[in-house]
Amino acid sequence: MITIDMRFNVNVIKGLIGEKFIKYKCDAFDFTNSVTQIVGIYIGESVFSLTNIQEKVDYFGDVDDVAICRFTETVDDSVKSAFKDTEMITTPVRGTIDKIILINENQKLFRNGEELYNVWLTRAIIFCVDGREISFEKDNVPFSEEIIIQRGYDLIEKLSDEKEFLTSWSEGLVPECTRDIIEIA
Repeated sequence: MITIDMRFNVNVIKGLIGEKFIKYKCDAFDFTNSVTQIVGIYIGESVFSLTNIQEKVDYFGDVDDVAICRFTETVDDSVKSAFKDTEMITTPVRGTIDKIILINENQKLFRNGEELYNVWLTRAIIFCVDGREISFEKDNVPFSEEIIIQRGYDLIEKLSDEKEFLTSWSEGLVPECTRDIIEIA
């Protein structure tokens, strides 16, 4: 069995509770509420990049380009659009982070009852700031580099459906997908 773990580091996330969420920076929304490859997240004195960039990886038995989502500390100069001559926009938040919700997805693949793959990834991160929510979700299409951004309330209810993983597999392969919700306060 192959195990792959691409979840965000919970210890890094825990350290953000009580900090000021200053702003986030991303490409302008032209047609949808999604952006490509990167969002800069400014919390306290730190800058984080939420990226969703294609890499060649073992995707359930095929080496393919799959978008890998990461949350890492960076510097402001590293938060740049994936597109040439594109100026990013800044959205002010200016509130205290009360809670962060991580939505981790566990994708498994079986053949004849034998588990072939056990893959963990972070599907979304939701920041609860002064009673409001801001979510950043990795698109459900494996090769898509889109990050879906939403603001409002009860955003966990607006995330994509994990059942999408269950479709379009070769005969004899049995997929399974569950989500684990972690609330950090």
